[in-house]
Amino acid sequence: MRWLILLVPALIYFFAYFHRIAPAVVAGDLMRAFSISAASLGNLSAIYPYVFAVMALPAGSFADTLGPRWTLALGSATMGIGAVLFGLAPQFSVAWLGRLLVGLGASVILIASLRLAAEWFRPQEFATISGWSQTVGNVGALMASSPLALLVEMLGWRQSFVVIGALTLLLAVAAGVFVRDRPEAMGLVPVNPRPAVGAMPSLGDTLRGIPGIVFNRRSWPPVLAAAGVYSSLIAFLGLWGVPYLTQVYGMARVEASTYTSLLAIGIVIGAPLVGWLSDRWLGLRRLPFAAFTAIYAACWALLALPGEMRLPLGALAPVLLVMGFASSGLVLVFVCVREVNDPARVGITIGFCNLPVFLVFALLQWLTGLILDARWEGLIESGARLYPAAAYQAAFTLCLNIWRPR
Repeated sequence: MRWLILLVPALIYFFAYFHRIAPAVVAGDLMRAFSISAASLGNLSAIYPYVFAVMALPAGSFADTLGPRWTLALGSATMGIGAVLFGLAPQFSVAWLGRLLVGLGASVILIASLRLAAEWFRPQEFATISGWSQTVGNVGALMASSPLALLVEMLGWRQSFVVIGALTLLLAVAAGVFVRDRPEAMGLVPVNPRPAVGAMPSLGDTLRGIPGIVFNRRSWPPVLAAAGVYSSLIAFLGLWGVPYLTQVYGMARVEASTYTSLLAIGIVIGAPLVGWLSDRWLGLRRLPFAAFTAIYAACWALLALPGEMRLPLGALAPVLLVMGFASSGLVLVFVCVREVNDPARVGITIGFCNLPVFLVFALLQWLTGLILDARWEGLIESGARLYPAAAYQAAFTLCLNIWRPR
């Protein structure tokens, strides 16, 4: 029963992650449809993480006070409406509004899902649940690569997003019908019967807990490291990876999407393994997080190699797979921060983790777009800008320099 209660939230998080990655596959279509530059495309993609940053603490408050059930339902409904609006957008401003709604809805999903898990699972199982959450999310990222590229080839990018939005709306209904906030709501014995965890705090109690988390020095190091890793990961996986591979390596869109999907495959393999190792074997959080981050940085160093030193095609696939696997150490950030703060404030603690992570994510989307535009040599194909290898190398050098643990 405990695992079944997470089924609908897992499906909703699948679509939340799908929406996060999808712009990479349709980057060229969007540039042609709205006649926009790389910087404008970066800004469009950055709406999603900007909303996450703004909503980080409010989303944690919703999960703690409104409860996971209705937070998930409202978030999924907002995502669905935004996706449909994005697909139907007659002009860039409407597409921007659609992405805004998608980001607004998605911003509460993981926090609400982990808040739900905190009621249905024991604290020593939390890293494992966090790991499986990232696995589900990155299956969504996989679907936002080659499968989305094939769907776009068949239906066009607009109709594809309308269909995806409709499915997301159906999941909102399912959340309201099937999800329950606590075992007691189904007549079951509480898993965590302590009053501080078992009861939903008031909004005032939640807000009063924020300063204790923010000013706790032990909260910040893992969050800042995670911000660097995640922002650079999504810069490649969620925006520039497909254009880079098509323009520099000469791949077709579906082939390029298959290559970028190796990042997601690495995370799907690594995330539950990292959570399991941390919970069941090592009993440690920060050491494995730091080790995986170092491997991740080494992969970025290879991607940022200049000119004739660029990775040969045969080496690209294993590097991307290892890079995705190493980035799965991110699942430990929630556990690292939760364990040094009040266990009664799970939602607001996870929300705090999201704020700097998604703020840096948004800034990096924009900055990499600016770098590409600054190195653009004036080439256009079918209405979309073509960027030289040196432009991507400069953008990837920024990604390499932002990952480092603080």
